[in-house]
Amino acid sequence: MTDDERQAWALYRYRCISGLVDPAATPTDRQAWLRWLRQQPPTTPHGVPRVPSARSLRRWCQAYRQGGFEALRPRRRSDVGQRRTIPPAVWEQAVALKRAVPARSAEQVRKLLEAWAPEAGIDPAVIAGLRRATLYRHWRQAGITRRQLPPLPPRRFRRWEATAPGVLWQSDVMDGPYVPDPTADDPHRKRKTYCLVLLDDYSRRIVAGRFAWQADGALLEQVLWEALQRWGAPQRLYADNGAIYVTERLETILARLQIRLLHSRPYRPQGKGKQERFWGHLQTSFVPELTVRPAQSLAELNTWFQAWCEEHYHRRVHRVTGETPLARWGTGGVHRPVPWEQLRLAFQQQVTRRVDKFGQIQWQGRTWLVPEGLVQVTVQLRYDPHLPERPAVWYAGQYYGEAHLVAGGTTPPVPPAPPAAGIPTPGLSYLELVAAQQAARQPGLRFAPEIQEEETP
Repeated sequence: MTDDERQAWALYRYRCISGLVDPAATPTDRQAWLRWLRQQPPTTPHGVPRVPSARSLRRWCQAYRQGGFEALRPRRRSDVGQRRTIPPAVWEQAVALKRAVPARSAEQVRKLLEAWAPEAGIDPAVIAGLRRATLYRHWRQAGITRRQLPPLPPRRFRRWEATAPGVLWQSDVMDGPYVPDPTADDPHRKRKTYCLVLLDDYSRRIVAGRFAWQADGALLEQVLWEALQRWGAPQRLYADNGAIYVTERLETILARLQIRLLHSRPYRPQGKGKQERFWGHLQTSFVPELTVRPAQSLAELNTWFQAWCEEHYHRRVHRVTGETPLARWGTGGVHRPVPWEQLRLAFQQQVTRRVDKFGQIQWQGRTWLVPEGLVQVTVQLRYDPHLPERPAVWYAGQYYGEAHLVAGGTTPPVPPAPPAAGIPTPGLSYLELVAAQQAARQPGLRFAPEIQEEETP
């Protein structure tokens, strides 16, 4: 199993237990989460919906509480993917029976195999020792399982808000105004902007937000980094199913910071009422003022947006709460301070590159020299997106050092590696051992001495 596959399985396991390890979840919430798992089985990295057993959920929860997100990664196995207990003939027949009727269960296939085994000359004990879980696992790897999701019952909506600042943040994107972005070819060019914000559910405060040319994952990470660095980590993050909110990159960052990611149901905007109300106020208060004094650049638009948030929106009494966002924000909350090193590791990115015979790799359009001992292998580069000049080199799960930028076309000299410590030996010699064995077996046999020829006078 590759590192990417182990990472995908860790994310799948975290999706299964996110509602159970949530510190703000009550026992009723956890029971509701288990019922939801049975109705909406999460999809495994193989693309198959599957509901884990209660024992697996307990084991994953314990591992996450003890070791965090990295503890959910599966351990490596040397014999993964091999069918050790299923003979080839039995496997081919099991696949044929499953493909004929995809709705057949493993128990039904086992009964059919038991009836087929005597005709094919197969020992019935082999079929009796075949477990259903083994069949399901190999069917999943072969991509021949078929499951249908049961429909969800109708649900009644209710008004809800978080209990304190920091319990829940919301995030959303809005289409912004057109702002001048001149070029040499088109001095009058204007481009569309997008506004992305993070809103605290309880206080309605904007913890971070800005306008940008593109609403992509880079903008979300930049806004999230600013909010976490300034205010600490919330317990949950609530967003819709937009492309930037359903990436494994975002899930990994939040899982490392122990922040649960929640998504609204598709085509159900009722759960985004607070965010939509903010967008409505922005459209009626901030955007109309741009017709009087249009922003001349993206930086000027963000400057005015920050001033509008701090001086107008945060100090305005909210109609539902009866308080200003600043007043409700000042009541305390449950924000967790995030140490700088933990925040940096949470946003750490990684890429794989192939090392050539000169010990160099190509990354970001430049040439880098990897540490000594890595030649013609595939390595991982782990780097902080805010400090990409210092990528760390990892190979086979071991840290080797930092890669250095190569200037010019000549490979710089590599400093000699420190001398290796002497390997302790047990003091035994194989040659002495075989000589002693020969002497004991034939004590009278010896090599004849060399005959020296006499010199001729």
